Amino acid sequence: MIAKKRILVVDDEMDFVKMLQARLRIEGYEVLVAEDGIKGVQIARKEKPDLIILDIMMPGMDGHSVFDTLKKSILTWSIPVIYLTAKTSQADELLAMEKGARYYLTKPYNPAMLLEMVKSALASDDQAEKKEGRVLVIDKDLTFAGDCEAKLKQAGYEVVLAPTAEEGLRSARGWSPDIILLDFQTSHDDTHASIKVISHDDTLKDIPLFILAPQTIMEKTDPQTAHLEKFIAKPVSYGQLLETLQGTLRMKRSRDRTRPPEGR
Repeated sequence: MIAKKRILVVDDEMDFVKMLQARLRIEGYEVLVAEDGIKGVQIARKEKPDLIILDIMMPGMDGHSVFDTLKKSILTWSIPVIYLTAKTSQADELLAMEKGARYYLTKPYNPAMLLEMVKSALASDDQAEKKEGRVLVIDKDLTFAGDCEAKLKQAGYEVVLAPTAEEGLRSARGWSPDIILLDFQTSHDDTHASIKVISHDDTLKDIPLFILAPQTIMEKTDPQTAHLEKFIAKPVSYGQLLETLQGTLRMKRSRDRTRPPEGR
């Protein structure tokens, strides 16, 4: 027997929620309810629903704050979100979509349209690749590296750790990771030299590279550094890190699919 998909509705208008809950149950979904943003986050972390339908205007914690909090947690960052709200301003819709919401629907809403959005969001989530990529973490801070390894493995990634840039480069050449995370202060030589080595190595130059660094260092470094995909600030938000890795892998796989075969 196939388990029912579970949907969490986060909205403080309980009469509205009851009607929405009834519609979703008729369609075969299991429905969880939270009457404010704080409870919504708590239930999402505990129950890990397949989809969240989120209002914006709520007491204590508004919908945008709820969304931000969900994306910062490894437990909830990947749950698709549909905004369903009385706020009709284009600014709110743009903000929601920029944050990564799947859909934005305003009240009073079209039930058939919402159900199509729900089906589409759940189908997209089902079709997402379950096997994530391979990540090389180069960092001399063994406590951070171990924590990072655990979080990434929990999210489905294969991980290799290296305590120095030299060892990391040797591992990269032999293992061919999909992404490299290099701590700015790990290299025995200048970090820019390690970046230069990667960018000129035929086996490594196409691997996306992210530099882990404190905000103070990030502000002093030229963001146009060769081959530098992006800085990631320490201390790391793992929800944002996982979202960044997933987006990077999607782009990398898309490029790989459209790249013409060698020799043509």
